[in-house]
Amino acid sequence: MKLSHLVTIASAAFITATALAAPAQAVKLVPSDTACSYIYKKGKPTTKTYACLTVAKSPVAAGQPATFTGTLSSKAMAALADWTTGANTVCLDRYPAKANNDGSIPRTPLTKACSPVKKNGAFTINADLSIKGTYYYGLSMGPCTASAATCGNADPGLVGVEGPEVVQLKTT
Repeated sequence: MKLSHLVTIASAAFITATALAAPAQAVKLVPSDTACSYIYKKGKPTTKTYACLTVAKSPVAAGQPATFTGTLSSKAMAALADWTTGANTVCLDRYPAKANNDGSIPRTPLTKACSPVKKNGAFTINADLSIKGTYYYGLSMGPCTASAATCGNADPGLVGVEGPEVVQLKTT
């Protein structure tokens, strides 16, 4: 594994952990049908997209498939290839639409809502979401199949509740 990939994975994990630990009031989240994350240079986001996630429609009846589509940049694809040793699988994460009292927004990985990513970086996840309510959705790398050193760096979120835009879906 290249050192740059380890740095990318570690940086994304740090950015995700920092965003999730921040109080909800720090970033005003704007519900949307599309959210993107950006490539960081020298600790600051650039205008280059790292990953994007879109939900096809909202609301969706509970138990009916919800379609999420998205794209990954070549940089995200390289990190994903290392993380999954070439399986190139991404999965959905679910977040409550309301933060906890301490400002945290816990992530629930949806391990049955996964999809391989095409060579061009595009993916489609058809998820059967049985829980009713309004939730935010994000994207994370699929199950880690790389070395223990790589997998020990935590699963970096590609798109989540970092804001300001967050993917929101209501199930009825």
